[in-house]
Amino acid sequence: MPIRYDIALNNNDINIYNGDFFIAESDTQHVIDSLNAFQGWYKEFPTDGVGLMSYTKSSSSLQELNRKIMVELTGDGYSVKAPLITLDPSGNLFINPNAELL
Repeated sequence: MPIRYDIALNNNDINIYNGDFFIAESDTQHVIDSLNAFQGWYKEFPTDGVGLMSYTKSSSSLQELNRKIMVELTGDGYSVKAPLITLDPSGNLFINPNAELL
């Protein structure tokens, strides 16, 4: 399984170390970015993105979100095994995508 690297982010901000960009494994950040992105955010991949914010406090079903996560991450080369999605009473989503790079 190949390991991918990219500029490290910390709370969606570029991580700088000793005055330079810090490079780190990027699979976890890639999954987070794919879940948060809405379709159209990436010009080179206009259909990519789950758009999690649209599911918070919405009437959309968790099965719909589950399917969207599986489709998006599988399309990015991940093996996805039944994402775990929970919704607390205040409408917050908790997601474990159960994804690993093929």
